[in-house]
Amino acid sequence: MRLTIGAWATIGCTALLCLRLGPSLAQPPGTPLPEGIRGGSELVPEPHVEIRHYRFAETGEDLPYSVFVSSKIKPGKKAPLIVALRGYTGTTLTFVRGTTVDLAEEGGYILVGPIGYNNRAGFGVQARPRIAGNEVATAPPPPARPPPPLVGGTAETDPALVTEYSEKDVMNVLAKVRAELDVDDRRIYLMGHSQGGSGARHLAEKYSEIWAAVALLAPAPFGAEPTAASKILNVPILITVGDQDSLRPSAKMFSEQLKALHANVDYREFPGLDHGTIILGSQPDVFAFFAKHVKGASSKP
Repeated sequence: MRLTIGAWATIGCTALLCLRLGPSLAQPPGTPLPEGIRGGSELVPEPHVEIRHYRFAETGEDLPYSVFVSSKIKPGKKAPLIVALRGYTGTTLTFVRGTTVDLAEEGGYILVGPIGYNNRAGFGVQARPRIAGNEVATAPPPPARPPPPLVGGTAETDPALVTEYSEKDVMNVLAKVRAELDVDDRRIYLMGHSQGGSGARHLAEKYSEIWAAVALLAPAPFGAEPTAASKILNVPILITVGDQDSLRPSAKMFSEQLKALHANVDYREFPGLDHGTIILGSQPDVFAFFAKHVKGASSKP
């Protein structure tokens, strides 16, 4: 993916805005959800959801990830896998809860939530400061409410290494799950929200041969601009965003850039949803999209 200063200026949401949004990315208590959508805790795992840990070799820390395995998965039968990437300050349970778990159970999926080294790191994408004219903006003002605590690794603080480790953590967890469970390699899916949406876009580009389809939920743009050589064009993509979300213009622009390059992209806006409610509110569409895509097979009608 190619990054240009022009893209920074035109996309509208920059790293600065995303950092300001950060404390509200995790679903706040009491936020209304669409009818039929079940919420859930980002702190306490639901029944049959496990929080596991593994030793991250580069720092010697134990990093968490969450796992849900549908009861419909039978021994010896390969199952589809969804890797779900939290937004800034989220947890391994940001997706692995509520309606997402219900749909995974119903569809016979394995659902996994890596932390991405820690819950500030960008899954291979390092946030950059906003460019305003010829000046680089300084740190954003303090948030309206205290941010959630840091979750995951803390031993490494160098931004470049933290970004690298964030990507590596996702790929480590993916490798562990594929080794431990009977995963259908034709049906491995990736989704991410906000910062995790930006990370999912990056991982879809870098490891395009893995994913059967990718869903970007209100993705933070961070100035990415696809080209005709981008490998993400080989992956079916769903982009969802609420019409009450300030990231809507940038999500739509990215969709239009992909469409201009003849990508297999489906863009959907959800009336009444905002940056938080899109996480669970768009899950029925996400699962329906994934169900249509199997690597090496024609899309289902």
